[in-house]
Amino acid sequence: MRQPPAGAIVALITHVRHVPAIERERFATRLGDQLSGSALMLETCHRVEAYTVWPEEPSRLARAVSLPAGGRALIGADAVRHAIAVAVGRDSVVIGEDQVLHQLRSSVDAARAAGGLDGALERLFASALQAGRRARSWRQDPVRSLADVALSAIEQRTGSLRGREVLVVGAGPMGRLAVKAAVGAGASVSVANRSAAGARSVASANGVRIEPFDPGRRSASFAGVIVALGGSWAIGSDAIEALAASSTIVVDLSVPVAVPDRAAAVLGPRFVSADELALAEHDPGTFPDGSLVRLDGLIDRTTRDFVDWLNGRDGRAAADALIQRADREREAELAALWRRLPDLEPEARDAIEGMTRHLARRLLREPLERLGRDSDGGEERVIRDIFAL
Repeated sequence: MRQPPAGAIVALITHVRHVPAIERERFATRLGDQLSGSALMLETCHRVEAYTVWPEEPSRLARAVSLPAGGRALIGADAVRHAIAVAVGRDSVVIGEDQVLHQLRSSVDAARAAGGLDGALERLFASALQAGRRARSWRQDPVRSLADVALSAIEQRTGSLRGREVLVVGAGPMGRLAVKAAVGAGASVSVANRSAAGARSVASANGVRIEPFDPGRRSASFAGVIVALGGSWAIGSDAIEALAASSTIVVDLSVPVAVPDRAAAVLGPRFVSADELALAEHDPGTFPDGSLVRLDGLIDRTTRDFVDWLNGRDGRAAADALIQRADREREAELAALWRRLPDLEPEARDAIEGMTRHLARRLLREPLERLGRDSDGGEERVIRDIFAL
């Protein structure tokens, strides 16, 4: 197994399964402060990750950014495989869901704009996104999302939502998905949003009603509430008291949590956070039976192809450096010879230069062939050491 040298790809991973939301938020802040412009950072409801090519001993990176308890530092092929698994959706709550692929593509664009993608990361995420698109082409049914899982969590506790009132708080991408999911379940849907224009847009597109951002006593009339906000859900005492006296189930997909602490406390087990939703078993999504083996095979092949390319790239770089080193040494010796023999005939100069070029290629043949056969980086390290490359 190839030992990762300085300059290896490193992934720093914090996920809901092992790191609570508050620690993920703090970690994201540290990443922004310490790795901005030198890494690709992916932040979703359930994960905060950073990918970089670390110029020093890879294990030092986790210490440099204070990886929290439960976080993982993946190096080399392990980091590569994880990135591809994320893009494919294998590591998502809903296997194969689309949102993480869109989020990853946005993160790639942001890192590229900030100059945080070197050639290896460019190639890695191009391969990962391609694998993600291919995996999604295998789906047989309509796309499921985290919003569908949230709706299912409500139905598991209340029964069918057909004909019953559901409130979606938030008009962003996840809020829109939640509205569509609730409409599809036959619920009587309302949408509330901090911006009235956003609520009107969602309501018009889906044929649903608009509620005030703080629904007050009306809160008790909803069988379920799905919250998907980029900030807090500012509700007053009337709404909180109504929720306390009701049987309403509230699922908060926001990270950080948008539902006020007091409301979450009075709801008790009727409150479900994004982290709690993710800690349940994986949702098989819209892939047919047996497809997980196919997804894992795609991840394995894409990882192997990338690692082979990366190892070959390192070998090619060493070969180029070796040839350049030999040419510099040969040209320096020839220059010294021409100074000692200034009257040498042009034909003799040409013959000597040709002979030295041929000799250099013969001497380099064996090390270049060894680099061409190098599968684990061992030959590359030996040749770099011998020739001080």
